Amino acid sequence: MPDMFEIYQNHADRYHELVIAEDFQNNLGSLLSTLVDWDDLSVLEAGVGTGRVTQLYIDAVAAAVCCDRSQHMLDFAQRLLDDHSSKLTFRLTDNTNFPDFGRSFDLFIEGWSFGHSIMACADKAEVLKMANLLLTNARKNLAHGSPLIIIETMGTNTDEPAPPQDKLAFFYDSLSEKHDFTPHVIQTDYRFKTNKEAAEVMGFFFGDKMKQSIVDRGTTIIPEWTGVWIKRV
Repeated sequence: MPDMFEIYQNHADRYHELVIAEDFQNNLGSLLSTLVDWDDLSVLEAGVGTGRVTQLYIDAVAAAVCCDRSQHMLDFAQRLLDDHSSKLTFRLTDNTNFPDFGRSFDLFIEGWSFGHSIMACADKAEVLKMANLLLTNARKNLAHGSPLIIIETMGTNTDEPAPPQDKLAFFYDSLSEKHDFTPHVIQTDYRFKTNKEAAEVMGFFFGDKMKQSIVDRGTTIIPEWTGVWIKRV
């Protein structure tokens, strides 16, 4: 079974099977629409993946620059979002080496990508340095007073929301306590046609332990929790 980084580089189609089953109640889309008036904004999105978050706002905005460190993912997103091609620009770039685009955007958003950089840190001191780097990279491309939105996991296949890893918990705390972000926690449950499909699709991304846990759960709806942090910078 491939690890998640191999999936991002080579298995966009299998990854998209996962994310199209996620948040079947559209709680993320509903929250984002209450947090921000998206009409005619210029958006900078990091970690775009296959375009799952982009689809939530693209109808309303004026334009978006979509970034990812995987060309494989960008190619998939470009095909998926082809109907909106006049609004979209795709850039191959890593969150830790984010360019200065030479312009100011009205909003920055990332979904489930900052967390990978955080989890690669060795200790809490490195987590703080990484958080500062990621946020600095986001801010330098934003107009004054613009929203910066961070979307990250609060647990998958769990019945209560909680950061699934200590370094993520420390990062989330720092967003609220050190960087003055306002946190929100929502359910983004997955829904599949069968429990077998749920186990296969989620097991491919999360691993054999998750696959067996979903089999044991025996349901077609798999609980998930997502944190959304927002700040105007």
